[in-house]
Amino acid sequence: MTGYDVFNRAVMLLGYTYPDGGIASDNALLNRACDVIGQICSDLGVQRIETLDGELNVGEKTADALLYGTAMLLSLTEGDAAKNQLFTQLYNAKRSAALASLQSVGDVLPTDDGGVD
Repeated sequence: MTGYDVFNRAVMLLGYTYPDGGIASDNALLNRACDVIGQICSDLGVQRIETLDGELNVGEKTADALLYGTAMLLSLTEGDAAKNQLFTQLYNAKRSAALASLQSVGDVLPTDDGGVD
């Protein structure tokens, strides 16, 4: 997945498109996209991209968080308060899922040490 893929999907989620599927925004939104994606990458602990052509090699949960975080920040920059509130809640949930990784489970049951004399 490239940065441009993330940007296109976030714009579609926000509804900033024409009926034919084209992006219904000026170049200012596209110019901010790389910085916005970079901020979310930093928050998720993922390697930042320098351009929208940069490849993001992340897992499914991290990709979801990246998408919703990008939508959250783009709606913020557009001054769309209602959508920003919605995508903030979604991003926080997706971020928690992406950052909560279970490494291993250890045996935590107590053992009998012989008891008290």
